Amino acid sequence: TNNWGVCATLQTMAAKESRGFEKDDDSKSSLMQKYKFTVKEDCLSGPPTTGNTSWLEYIYFKLGRNCSYEPEDLLDNEGVCPLSPGTQQILRERVFHDLDPRDIVDYHCHIMGNGFTGSQCYMHDCYYTWRYPLQKLKAMVFSNAAQVTDYDDKFGDIQYISRFIRLIKHFVPAGIINPSMTGFIHGRYNMLPFDAFYDLLPFDAVYDAVTGEQDVNLTSMYVPNEYSIQLATEFPELFNPVGSVNPHRHDALDILEQLSQHGVNIVLWLPNAMGMDPSDETFVPFYNKIKELDMIMLVHGGSDNILNAGFHDNSLGNPLLLRRALDCGVKIITAHCASAGYAADIDNDNRSVPCFELWLRLMKEEKYKGQLFGDMSQICAVHRVPNLKQILEDTELHDRLVYGSDYPIHAVNVVVHTSRLQRFGMITSEEKVCLDELFQYNCLLFDVACKRLLRGSGGEKLPADMFKNHSLIPARKTTPHD
Repeated sequence: TNNWGVCATLQTMAAKESRGFEKDDDSKSSLMQKYKFTVKEDCLSGPPTTGNTSWLEYIYFKLGRNCSYEPEDLLDNEGVCPLSPGTQQILRERVFHDLDPRDIVDYHCHIMGNGFTGSQCYMHDCYYTWRYPLQKLKAMVFSNAAQVTDYDDKFGDIQYISRFIRLIKHFVPAGIINPSMTGFIHGRYNMLPFDAFYDLLPFDAVYDAVTGEQDVNLTSMYVPNEYSIQLATEFPELFNPVGSVNPHRHDALDILEQLSQHGVNIVLWLPNAMGMDPSDETFVPFYNKIKELDMIMLVHGGSDNILNAGFHDNSLGNPLLLRRALDCGVKIITAHCASAGYAADIDNDNRSVPCFELWLRLMKEEKYKGQLFGDMSQICAVHRVPNLKQILEDTELHDRLVYGSDYPIHAVNVVVHTSRLQRFGMITSEEKVCLDELFQYNCLLFDVACKRLLRGSGGEKLPADMFKNHSLIPARKTTPHD
């Protein structure tokens, strides 16, 4: 249900003030100058303790995380991996036989929070009250998937990032791939130009198109750029910072400059929730600045029905609206390959066409080759499987795809059905058993393994290079802080 700000109460404004959701009047100041929130290693938390659970919490668990083990359990106290021999063999011979886990770059994973600890994150009030049961249930399920037990309390932010870091640091036992190695392989090794970093996506607020001011009433979620940069500073072996800038804000070009100075080279848009039309001609200066700074845009394509507590308009996810930016020379990664929903075919009498078909049309245009890409985040979701099969079998697309997980979405148990992938012939029964076992330990490992095992009807597979930093995408800038 589209609530369009009906929760804009005094409680919302009080929460806004306490969580730091506010405009910085000094747009020329250093981006990080006033940001004081830090996440130190010794502040991170382990798995939350569990006691007797209610029937409602049990439902959240079954819909959400639904896993029996922690990522640390992939090695026992003696350094032995408890995974079945068959699963270990598949990881060694079919998943990582030509891909070093340390080379993996995840272009699409989210950070979020409630801001009660000073992170300045924000979630719409609809997510906190049973007056809006679908929004509340959605928040509870996704929080459970991210192992957040206090998403509406002061510990939510720390629980979220703690779980994420634990998943990364305990990604895969090194001994599975090389028996002479011990411990876990993850992104702390700077062995290649681009390490196994996990891109963190801050989410910008909705801005009034006339005044350029933040509109808390229509903002479903907000994560400041500073939080992403701070996490990348605290954990440089794990994270790359990403920016999110709504072009409606009055200081958008200045913020792009400041982000670039902090090493950010990717800017996230979710037009459906952020309230901008990518074809708007007034955005040309924004696009020119993106190109000038050698940045790339990661833009949601297709429908999105997750962030709909505030502003929500799926017509803005039409891939054809990206032509304005592409014609300005901007490089764009289309999130999820625009593989969900329908949009108006503005090239042909505005008839309703699958967004995926419109995205394929752009991808096939010669002038956009080397400019337009697609990320594979959430592509294994149950409703996207038919389009996934087409992507697998169209090998001309493969060198323009990048890897993304869309954490924590793929950590939700009901999102990906391995049985459906098997029915479509994209994995074998043996591989299904392997993937189901991996999900019980580490959803990040599960996602990489799943996409590595996928095959088309002719045996087509996603290339190993897709999981690494793409050679045509601008490299992250180094800064004095690195």
